Amino acid sequence: MLNNRQHQCSLLHKGQTGRKSRHGLAQNLEAPKLIRSTPCSFPQHRQFVNHCSQGMEAVLSAFRPQLHSLTLTLCLLFNTAFAKDWQKHTIDNRGRGADGVRLLDVNADGLLDIACGWEEAGETRAYLNPGPAGARDRWPSVTVGKSGPVEDAVFCDLDGDGAFDVISASEDRRIRIHWAPADSASWLDDTAWTTEILPAATGLQNWMFTIPRQLDGTHGPDLIAAGKGPEVVWFEAPAEARNLAAWKRHLISRRGGWTMGMMLTRLSDDDLPDLLLGIRRTNPGIRWFRNPGPGKDLYLPWPEFNVGPQGDSAGFVEVADLDGDGLTDVVAPMMEQRSLKIFRGLDSNGNRWQITDLSLPTERNKGIAIGDINLDGQVDLIVAHELGGAAWFSHSGNPHSTAWTRHPIGSGGKLDDVTLLDLDADGDPDVLTTDERGEQVIWFENPHQR
Repeated sequence: MLNNRQHQCSLLHKGQTGRKSRHGLAQNLEAPKLIRSTPCSFPQHRQFVNHCSQGMEAVLSAFRPQLHSLTLTLCLLFNTAFAKDWQKHTIDNRGRGADGVRLLDVNADGLLDIACGWEEAGETRAYLNPGPAGARDRWPSVTVGKSGPVEDAVFCDLDGDGAFDVISASEDRRIRIHWAPADSASWLDDTAWTTEILPAATGLQNWMFTIPRQLDGTHGPDLIAAGKGPEVVWFEAPAEARNLAAWKRHLISRRGGWTMGMMLTRLSDDDLPDLLLGIRRTNPGIRWFRNPGPGKDLYLPWPEFNVGPQGDSAGFVEVADLDGDGLTDVVAPMMEQRSLKIFRGLDSNGNRWQITDLSLPTERNKGIAIGDINLDGQVDLIVAHELGGAAWFSHSGNPHSTAWTRHPIGSGGKLDDVTLLDLDADGDPDVLTTDERGEQVIWFENPHQR
């Protein structure tokens, strides 16, 4: 099952919290409360019981820190026992700072391949999917070029020569084009790739994302971009894409910010993909911009709309028709609040939303994916926590209620966004992600098989 970021560049772009249970366990271990509740008929019995109670209170007072630690350990072991069902496999761990994946079938073998920026290593790599038989091993890869503190990398045949290039967005205020060799036999040869900087993007702000998309109806794919500054822009492709000096920048909005999630999806009642952003800081919230389509309005700021009240720090964003009513719903974890928000679309123009707020154990919730994890016919949610782990959430019938159950998937050092993809071809969606401080490019094998 694929999400909306698994795309061709010419088409679109891209349990238990343990807290309540451990407090409950600590209370159950406090024997004096049980003793004091025992009825006594004789004074000497009451004196004896009181003496025992004082003694037990002293003993428990001395050992309460150890009991609390034991309870925490039991809860962690309980969660880990469930998480062990999800086996973790490493695609690549050579280096530091793998920071998100974008997918595309670049060699027409029917398998989705990976582009990934390595922020701390300052380079971008691409991986060819070896298929189910080799998915658990290291994947064939190529370093397409140096790219500074890269935040995002995406495939696109930008110059139309039949070979898929890679576009990287970096926090050095640069967007780079890594040109692929035209000869497919050289595609995995590091030395066959060349890298150039897009002048129109240089120096404006730190860049977080680009989305290749044909916007103006002429020439090749254009580029939409946002970052850690207020400007959301698109770059107009010239007749010759490799003439990077001829690319022109146009403003979409000055209401951007620290962009955590960005995607193209249909939110209005026309057939054009609109731009949806999840913003962490500066102008925090979730908002979308109506795509005006080819014509003079494309070169003006795009009409802006809010997805619910603004002000919360949003992580990545994802969309789906959760309840089958024909309207688009938006889901986003909150980075600085302990919550996951579900915005139920109430009209076909993206103007009215009903909000369900799901409580999460901690803040810094970041990645999101939607799919049927346990193959029960119900939609599930997958959330990645920036500082340690991932979990999936199931419901029993109403996706817009708060009755969701949390199930741990696995742990990590600093997880990014998550993508669902059946990598081992066993009929269930696996979880593909990056661990910036751990095993880097990884996937968790779903234990639910068809």
